[in-house]
Amino acid sequence: MANESNQKIGTREAIAATVYFLSTKLLISFPQHMAEMGQTAAWVVPIISFITATLGFLIIIALLKCYPGGNLIQASEEAAGPVIGIIASLGYFAFFFATTVILIREFSETVSTALLPRTPLSVIMAVFIIATLVAAYMGLEAITRAALVGMPLIIGTLILLNVLLLPQSDFDTIFPLFGPGLGKLLYNGVIHSGIAGEVLFLSIIVGQLDEEHKVQKMGLASLLVAASFMVVSTLNYSAVFPYPLSLHIAYPGYEASTLIYMGRFLQRIEVAFVFLWVISACIHLALSGYTAARIIQDMLKLPSYKPLLPAFAILGFTFALVPSDVPEATYVDFMIVKTYGGLAIFVIPLILLLTARLKAGSKINRR
Repeated sequence: MANESNQKIGTREAIAATVYFLSTKLLISFPQHMAEMGQTAAWVVPIISFITATLGFLIIIALLKCYPGGNLIQASEEAAGPVIGIIASLGYFAFFFATTVILIREFSETVSTALLPRTPLSVIMAVFIIATLVAAYMGLEAITRAALVGMPLIIGTLILLNVLLLPQSDFDTIFPLFGPGLGKLLYNGVIHSGIAGEVLFLSIIVGQLDEEHKVQKMGLASLLVAASFMVVSTLNYSAVFPYPLSLHIAYPGYEASTLIYMGRFLQRIEVAFVFLWVISACIHLALSGYTAARIIQDMLKLPSYKPLLPAFAILGFTFALVPSDVPEATYVDFMIVKTYGGLAIFVIPLILLLTARLKAGSKINRR
């Protein structure tokens, strides 16, 4: 296999990249959709979703243990045969590719609104796609090292944003505590477990980890860190923009940052936040684009993923222009990709695990 597929990354880089993957969505429309599903209890939904995703991740790890030395694509094929394995892999690919396309549109719209209102949206999208293409072409090692170096960036941004918003927060707005009801919260949290679906990234690159045996610990640590930021940030957002006002904020992260006032000589700091978000967006898009390409490479047993990148870039640009506006794009993201995508990436490995266990049991019985 080509050298880029044999690049090894350390534990810190893997965790940093996965936390980036899981947390960057906080900078766009994530809090708004949590409010749609949880109302005053918007912060409860990510708790349930991440618990569900953690169970799904443990199922994936159990499947990988049935086939040591392989990643999720190879394990899927071993468990169910080449035809079913390819169908499962296409489901994984669809999740990451759709995530990449929608985030290109959402981040481009945010930059257009905040910084470059006179620049055509297609130009901004093209810049994001070129940056993603270059980063993905550099390989996993370069992307994950950038994620590790930039980790203080996203963590610092989220912490600073939440702290500076405290004077604007009124936590009385989170009552009633269970919003639409506990049953509704449980349903929405479980069915939208795809909001933590990017943890699947670790099972795709498991063969490129320096400490492959620690992949479970890496995933659990990443989920815990990301869930903490998701819950705290959504709680603070609900306190700043009470329900139902929170349903009508198109760019929650940007709108929240515009409320920060630190005195007469330090205003409009949202512009600084936008630049930080652009860097975070580029790393996130590079990770998702790389993962989608690696899935196709492993599925088709190609020597390299790099020839796929130009085609993916053209398709990504085309599909990103399909939604008529940001609300439509975010609807597709949360109500389709993060719903059916969550089912695909967590339920399919469960079926494959049961199939693998049945096959192992039948072999034992034959003996």
